[in-house]
Amino acid sequence: MFARPLAGGARARLTRPELLPVDRHGGPKATIPADTMRSLPDLFADIDDPRRRQGRRHPLPVVLAIAAGATLCGARGHKAMAEWAADLSPRARERFRCRHRGGRHEVPSEFVVRDVPVRVDPDQLDRALQRFHADHASPDDAIAIDGKTLRNAVCTDEEEVAAAQPAAGQGRQEPVPGARPRRRRPAQRRHPHPRKVDRLPVGADDETKRTPTASGRIEIGMVLPLLDDLELDFEGRTFTADALLAQRRLATFLRDRGAHFVFVAKASQPTLLDDIRLFFHNRGEPDFREPPALGHGRLESRAIRTTDRLNGHLTFPHVRQAFPVERSVTERKSGKTSVELAFGIASHSPDTADPRRLLELNRGHWKVESVHDILDNAFDEDRTRIRTGHGPVNTTRLRRFAIGPIKARHDCVAAAMRRLDRHPRRVFDCLRMTENSRRPRKHNPTGGRTN
Repeated sequence: MFARPLAGGARARLTRPELLPVDRHGGPKATIPADTMRSLPDLFADIDDPRRRQGRRHPLPVVLAIAAGATLCGARGHKAMAEWAADLSPRARERFRCRHRGGRHEVPSEFVVRDVPVRVDPDQLDRALQRFHADHASPDDAIAIDGKTLRNAVCTDEEEVAAAQPAAGQGRQEPVPGARPRRRRPAQRRHPHPRKVDRLPVGADDETKRTPTASGRIEIGMVLPLLDDLELDFEGRTFTADALLAQRRLATFLRDRGAHFVFVAKASQPTLLDDIRLFFHNRGEPDFREPPALGHGRLESRAIRTTDRLNGHLTFPHVRQAFPVERSVTERKSGKTSVELAFGIASHSPDTADPRRLLELNRGHWKVESVHDILDNAFDEDRTRIRTGHGPVNTTRLRRFAIGPIKARHDCVAAAMRRLDRHPRRVFDCLRMTENSRRPRKHNPTGGRTN
């Protein structure tokens, strides 16, 4: 018999006179009440079907449920979704409520799987996916807002390209902002409301993203409706954003609803950046310093200094603290050390967020990039060629939706998708479509499972 510890110092922790709560009962449990458990097709029952009635053979909820299940298994396009559906067993087809004819269940063809996501209303799909998260996700800690461009979803439609007047030889790319809640080892993460903003010229810089396009929509202008649609209580929550979204309108929007913000200050707000940089020109000892951590071949250390003496001098509204974050990185092989300095502002007072908490919020914001990394590597989103109608934004909605159930059970998304593809039966557990998904699951602090 062999045994190995699942957590560092397991023996010392388990031999303590009084065990910690997490050691006695395990981590948070994802319990699904019987009255809220429902099959995935029911989730899309309220979405209007844009197809005409004549010739409609497969119900819209069935097509969307199959598209969501295929995305969970790593399908990157409509053809892959149709192939995944064609390989489903008879019992799996029955679970998805596929059309029954001639003694067998028929799955939608590639044309149907392609046609529905292109034409279905994105806002209605948003609300349906949010209902799933509302039933099964744990409470949010802080919410990071960021945008992502679908780089290869280039529109070549002559009318749209002419209307937007891009440079010669260029198409238009799809930028999609989204919000990602951040918490410690949740039962399930929510990745709500990716939303198509407008089409930008290929290779557009940050200045172009801040400039109104032909239709008058810009990224900052679409963030406010996105937050309105989140259907959550803003009171007491903290929203983080990068320099592109560090705008007065967003700060006022959040504070009017009782929420706080932590923004990065860069050249997009030159006066604000110069004022903070001048104040911290002669930096003293940091107010808080993280212990060095080794990872990815680098030794990293972060330190933060905070002040509330600039509150009456900064032109940015609702600022209660300003801070610089100093990041020191030492390469393990070469021994070369580099120091980076980033500045930021927060609506938290020193009483509601001490230096340690501000550093945690600032650093935690960049975890939203991990979602972008998953989309680009696991789903290969930057190379997707889906570009017709609502296809790009609805497909990325399904991808972000799939990340939540996968990350709730697995650490490696790519490996989990391969496992789900080999065992489609497990897809129904992930999507809460079986009785097994009602059973409580225990998580230990190391991220593994305990029985």
